Amino acid sequence: MKFFYFLFIALMGWSACGSETGNTPKLSENIRINQLGYFTSGPKVFVVADLQATSFEVLDTANNVVFEDQLAQKGTWDKSGEVIAIGDFSKLTREGNFVIRLETGEVSYPFAIGNDIYSELSKAAVKSYYLHRISMPIEEQYAGIYHRPVGHKDIKIPFHLSTGKISGFLDTPGGWYDAGDYGKYIINAGVSVGMMLAMHEQYPDAYPDGSLHTTESGNGVSDLLDELRYEIEWMLTMQDDDGGVFVKVTTFEFGGMVMPEVDTAQRYVIGKSTAAALHLAAVGAMAARAYATSDDAFAQKCQQAAIKAWQWAVQNPEVYYDKNPDDVKTGAYNDVILDEEFFWAAAELYITTEASEYFENIQLKLGDIAFRLEENWRNYVDNIGYYSLLGPASPLTTEQKKLVADGLLHLAQQLAEKHRSIPYQIPVDHFVWGSNSDVLDAAMIFANAYEVSKDQMYMDMAVESFDYIMGKNATAYSFVTGFGEKSPMHIHHRPSEADGIVAPYPGFVVGGPNVHMQDKVFVESNGQSYPSALPAKAYIDAVPSFASNEVCINWNAPAVYMLGFFDHHFH
Repeated sequence: MKFFYFLFIALMGWSACGSETGNTPKLSENIRINQLGYFTSGPKVFVVADLQATSFEVLDTANNVVFEDQLAQKGTWDKSGEVIAIGDFSKLTREGNFVIRLETGEVSYPFAIGNDIYSELSKAAVKSYYLHRISMPIEEQYAGIYHRPVGHKDIKIPFHLSTGKISGFLDTPGGWYDAGDYGKYIINAGVSVGMMLAMHEQYPDAYPDGSLHTTESGNGVSDLLDELRYEIEWMLTMQDDDGGVFVKVTTFEFGGMVMPEVDTAQRYVIGKSTAAALHLAAVGAMAARAYATSDDAFAQKCQQAAIKAWQWAVQNPEVYYDKNPDDVKTGAYNDVILDEEFFWAAAELYITTEASEYFENIQLKLGDIAFRLEENWRNYVDNIGYYSLLGPASPLTTEQKKLVADGLLHLAQQLAEKHRSIPYQIPVDHFVWGSNSDVLDAAMIFANAYEVSKDQMYMDMAVESFDYIMGKNATAYSFVTGFGEKSPMHIHHRPSEADGIVAPYPGFVVGGPNVHMQDKVFVESNGQSYPSALPAKAYIDAVPSFASNEVCINWNAPAVYMLGFFDHHFH
């Protein structure tokens, strides 16, 4: 993308640097845009931070002014400490490539207007899961420069005492690496697969066979379903004979920054919990619907596993994995409030089976959808159930669906008020670990509110929320690796750091600004420092920053959902 910028300004006869006297155009990262672009008929808004400009122009590649207007002054935003103005060129619907120029001479990164702005990003966001596959070689014909040998075959993995077993082994190959480490975690797998299965159920034409060019392409099945199946099949291996589900497969401690095939420390099957069983119950029920047409035997296997996991959870409702055993230091994904998980699992099983047992567990909560910040693996899972209950497979009556829809629209209206109050046009101003996923999770609420109401406001707010991810934010970064003029290059991600390739794996959403900076001491011990402690700017593109610059499968999943939504409505 950077090559495109310099080619663009060369064609326009500009200088990328040079004198700052007069109105000589000069690139300014203080013009915050969606660095990929804007939909032809969608909102087109940008932010100007800490500059003195009062007006702007939009120029095409021939240096023609195609739009001009005044900036709206918004004052100082306390979350970033910036004096902010906003420009709006939504009335410009001409397709092409453009830049914004302020009357004071500053120029934005180039961007496109068109309905295919996310076509490559959409593929890369899902392909990132393929690149994270475990127990198989990632071949050059599918992965290009990111090919690698097989790592972590995960055959005959011993049980940790926390599973309740004192001996024995489990064959548990496959699945995806969870984040910047090489662990596999049922809880995070559940919410990630659940979000993407929900998207597929709503928009089944997204990611058709052959669109992603992976190992299974050409088999007549959606490439997205192929990718999700690779994770689901691993999840099924984690179910015990009694229906319970083990929590994770990891080493005792996080390994070094090495490639998967070099990471040979002993791995263990660790823990067993009610939450893990409920995640498998929900995903298994969703998978039973998703694969019924292409592979009925697999669909039935998923359904039976889901029912068995539900029964175990009902019989064991308080088996909490609330902390790691003393000898285990990897991700805990601990949860002791399971109302959301019980609702999600019951909702999906009711949709799949229409059995009254499951409806009894959701009927009093049909209008209770909420939005809880942070840790979507435990705070957002019931939202997936609500989306499914509004979806095409739902057996709810019209009156029951209205209860769900009314609750959703009430929540969306609350988020809309927040969205309007924030100059960067997002419904979240609480910047913590994984804040980018909070923005994307809220965007999913807007997307579903639009599907229910067809209110253009919700569509616009969904689009604007994604603009934030793609560069219209206080850091000026596009938060997706490989996309945008300024995107993360030094993510906390073992294969990206160890593979000897300059560019990180593409298509990953990084965690984003995190005011708590839990890694501050570690970052500084490596000779680096956060550029700002202000909440909306507390981000650093540095490998040691696990608190702001790690990647994670549950942060990519809502991005995939939103990209499927946009593809359905714009492409």
